[in-house]
Amino acid sequence: MYRTVSRLLIFVVLPIAMQARALADQPVVEAVFSPQQLVEKLRQGGYTLYFRHAATDHMNDDHHPVDLEDCSTQRNLASEGRADARAIGESIARLGIRIGDVQTSPYCRCRDTAQLAFGRHQPNESLYYAVTAGPEERKKISDALRAMLATTPEAGMNNVIVSHTANLREASGIWPKPEGVAWVLQADGQGGFRALGKVEPDEWAELH
Repeated sequence: MYRTVSRLLIFVVLPIAMQARALADQPVVEAVFSPQQLVEKLRQGGYTLYFRHAATDHMNDDHHPVDLEDCSTQRNLASEGRADARAIGESIARLGIRIGDVQTSPYCRCRDTAQLAFGRHQPNESLYYAVTAGPEERKKISDALRAMLATTPEAGMNNVIVSHTANLREASGIWPKPEGVAWVLQADGQGGFRALGKVEPDEWAELH
């Protein structure tokens, strides 16, 4: 069960030199493949799909404190986001992309995105919304996400992570926009990973 989380919203602005040094240690997008090329790779398995949660209702933001057991205290999926999540899942199944582990942030918008798209999910507190965490916890969250992205999925399968914008930005330097976008990443076998490209939510239906 999830505990009620009481945290202050902390914005951390790194000095330019520190930020440049941190980003130097993060993976670079070596080649941005087209969505269709990404589908062909995903059919073979061996990748991680990092989804930002689907479209949300920005008229109702997260409460402070937020109760992870109570979706009414959180910014939740809009009707558009729920429809997008279902459509993404249907397209992935139609395209013959096999899905292994599905891990999510404990926030309802991430859990609902995964459940609507894949029919299952495993909440992981290491995918907690990084922007609301303090510096030490943000580092732990980023390290945990990097470890997940550096893990090779079971043969023929692709793992899914559904989380937030800030988490992937902190871990890799990539801003996953818009809501519902999926970035495809591949473990490099040496404890790191590389980003191959992205599929936006309205692109899945056009792929074959």
